[in-house]
Amino acid sequence: MKGLQLLAASCAAVLVCATGTAAGAAQPSLDSIRVAVVKDDPQVTLQIFGRFRMFALQTGHPVQEGPRLQSVAVRGVPQGLALGEQVLPLFGVRIEPARDAAINVNGRRLRGALEIVRQKDLTLLVINHVALEDYLRGVVSKEAPDYWPSEALKAIAIAARTYAIYQRFTKASDPYDVSGNVMSQDYGGRASEKLTTTRAVQATAGLVVLYGQQMFPTFYHSTCGGMTEHARVMGSYDLPPLRGGVSCTLCAASPFFSWQRRLSKADVAWALHQSPYGSLGPIQSIQVTQRTASGRAQEIAVTGALRTVRLTGYDFRALFGFDQIRSPLFTIVPLADSFILEGHGWGHGVGLCQWGAAELARRGFSATEILSFYYPHVNVLSLRELSGKSINVIGGTP
Repeated sequence: MKGLQLLAASCAAVLVCATGTAAGAAQPSLDSIRVAVVKDDPQVTLQIFGRFRMFALQTGHPVQEGPRLQSVAVRGVPQGLALGEQVLPLFGVRIEPARDAAINVNGRRLRGALEIVRQKDLTLLVINHVALEDYLRGVVSKEAPDYWPSEALKAIAIAARTYAIYQRFTKASDPYDVSGNVMSQDYGGRASEKLTTTRAVQATAGLVVLYGQQMFPTFYHSTCGGMTEHARVMGSYDLPPLRGGVSCTLCAASPFFSWQRRLSKADVAWALHQSPYGSLGPIQSIQVTQRTASGRAQEIAVTGALRTVRLTGYDFRALFGFDQIRSPLFTIVPLADSFILEGHGWGHGVGLCQWGAAELARRGFSATEILSFYYPHVNVLSLRELSGKSINVIGGTP
């Protein structure tokens, strides 16, 4: 843990200071969150429905305004940013739409303002500055089916809000707080919002999860496959609500509870050859050499004719795709020319199991009870209740 202090003055004003610094130092606002919706892409398609104003990011000087912006390709060029054929001698712009307008980036309609930054390698970083509760409307609708029981959707909304606020304070010095994909929280923007998930966000407005006086990252995942995992797989986190070991067969109805994947030896050799690990020669074996307490693959040895590499469960999944190797909870069956992975669950397995939460809700459990099941010993409180109280924001390595 590290000594960040959070003082909840109200729902809209929360102060953070490092130990030994004045509480009056500049603090990130909880009114909005910074979402990286595009990272390291050479080009994006931009369209604005309604009135907008565009400013130079560094100086704030006006660049352009109008009643709308037709679809245009935005690229990083040596001189700055190219909007179609127009080249702006700027390394970044901020676009602020009128209240009833919307921005469309690569077909994704977003609320809030947008920053487009040209990076040193001429790729683009696009950051959506959006109100926290609006952000959550675009998250919960992507993270859970809108037909799930309302108490499950509320539990996911509270977990998502806590995770976002945690990131807001621990990433204050970074360019953005969260990414807009499953590596943080899946975010679909305005276009993905659904009535029932929006109601879950609204019904839980301002509610967060705390362990005593400590705020922590409320990790969650689709399907645990039988037991939740310790958060050490996510970084240097060690707090009772994140220690895993929660037995959960509640997610048995998930289509991802059990799965199977075939990897040919040729596929494995090619994937490694294309990766930083390099060629191993013809693949001879894949073995799980270490497992976590929950049975997930912690270390995997891949042996070729030339040498052996050892991968973490995360790196092994990343090598073939997280949608292909759905979780590190698998066994390996070797065949003559391939390997069969027989697995359970989808995701890292830390924290709340979403399919399990849905089943608990069907059995009559409330959102608070669901959160307490997956994050033991926690309380669900509103930011307003925390006014004037000192809250530790635990450290870790996301």
